[in-house]
Amino acid sequence: MKRLISANILGLVSGCLMVASMLLPWWRVAIVGRPGTNVYPYAISGAATELLGYKRSIVMIILTCILITCIALCFVGSTLKGTRGRATLGSMGIVVLLATLGFALRISIVCKRFGIPIQGSIVRMAYQVRTGFQAGFYLIILAGLLCLASSAFHEKLPHRS
Repeated sequence: MKRLISANILGLVSGCLMVASMLLPWWRVAIVGRPGTNVYPYAISGAATELLGYKRSIVMIILTCILITCIALCFVGSTLKGTRGRATLGSMGIVVLLATLGFALRISIVCKRFGIPIQGSIVRMAYQVRTGFQAGFYLIILAGLLCLASSAFHEKLPHRS
């Protein structure tokens, strides 16, 4: 089969989706009728930062370092040939999904502390509070799954060298 480019297209798309997910919020909490707070893997922006007392935690810094490393290795793995490329892409897909799970667990701990649902709405002290995962969260899951798929199909899809 002819190769159009010498890289794994699915791996490259996965890396691009990872980058895009980092630019979008992963979770949001808002009091209905007021500006909300967006949570990214690397920062919190909005009014809740006053309540929490911080805009970035050590967990967020670690998560961001892990995700940036995964992004870089996803692009590198897309260009590697053979088992090294397949292993790099597969392991980065697993690490991204585990980091995403870690993010969701951390959000659930904070939600439990404040008595709000991780996804949905609730009335607290006469205010309706809405929470939910956002596009960035779903994109990173898609990117992780696509990275795993790119590992499975590494050097099996038609492309030209």
